[in-house]
Amino acid sequence: MLNRLERLTQRVGGSNELVDQWLHARKELLVSYCTLVGLKPNKEKHTPLNEKALDNFCHNLVDYLSAGHFHLYQRIIDEVASADSSVKSQASKIYPALELNTEAIMAFHDSYTENDIDDDNAFAFHYALSDIGEALDARFQLEDQLIILAFDPVNGAPLPPANDDHLARPA
Repeated sequence: MLNRLERLTQRVGGSNELVDQWLHARKELLVSYCTLVGLKPNKEKHTPLNEKALDNFCHNLVDYLSAGHFHLYQRIIDEVASADSSVKSQASKIYPALELNTEAIMAFHDSYTENDIDDDNAFAFHYALSDIGEALDARFQLEDQLIILAFDPVNGAPLPPANDDHLARPA
């Protein structure tokens, strides 16, 4: 996910200040996720879970989701509004998928910010972390499609696939 984010940033970075800020917020979210699951980019060492890492991740998660839904998506949709009908059609299909994704991610947030993680639910929590990594990966792919539709000079040429699945799932 981090490698794909870097490629997207290189591709569309500087084309729009709002997108640049959004991609920076995504990087912060990914770093907090990696810290939470014990992954360190370019290292194989795992660290134990701590409550501060969980709180930081959940805070970044809510901020990121809120910014997308309440500020960024509509601006991007407005950006593609002047495009041809096929581009508008593509963009209009992405938003409902993002809404469903948000519901799934917020279910994780709600269940793990309201309950302590102890020996009884630690195993379930680690599976939930894996699921949330997959949900974030799916979300970023949808958001990337929106960004590319609106701001890529090639207008919609897909990003090459990333081989960074190890960041989506804890080992």
